[in-house]
Amino acid sequence: PNAPGGSEEFRFRAIALKPAFILSQLKATQLPVVFLDVDLEFHKFPELFMPGSWPDGDRDVALFNYWGNETNVTARRTPNTGSGVAFFNQTYRSKKVLIAWAEAMAYGPNKRAPDDQVLDLLLLDGGWIKRASFGWLPAAYLRTVPAYYRGVDPGIDHDHGNPPGLLKHSAAKPKLPPVR
Repeated sequence: PNAPGGSEEFRFRAIALKPAFILSQLKATQLPVVFLDVDLEFHKFPELFMPGSWPDGDRDVALFNYWGNETNVTARRTPNTGSGVAFFNQTYRSKKVLIAWAEAMAYGPNKRAPDDQVLDLLLLDGGWIKRASFGWLPAAYLRTVPAYYRGVDPGIDHDHGNPPGLLKHSAAKPKLPPVR
């Protein structure tokens, strides 16, 4: 009753469930899981989600990192993720990342925090970037409004046909939950 369908409260609660939902699907299917936002448009088959597709070995987690395509190596290794496309392999480490993310999303101060920003905080300040093997998906896997990625041959378009900011992110800043 406190979060009727269509309300902003419902929207934030649904977003906060993303890592728990992905984890439930890993357990139910016993297969790797790719989470995709509903407003994506496929142009090509996403090869990087297939076993053996990464040049130097499979990944526990593959995410779109806005800095992942930068030429500056330090920036490139810094997570600034977009969770519209997220791959989680059927590994112990990927499941632990999802548990930490789900717990952080359930933490009261993160009730309205954007899920990708909570994940970024966990990866950097929480040290989770060192606990699993991560792959940064190329720009073609989450091409946003073409003004940002001119010349990218998209495999997956995000918000195709919609102006930027159609549904705004929350301004809430994520916080790490206490470790007990």
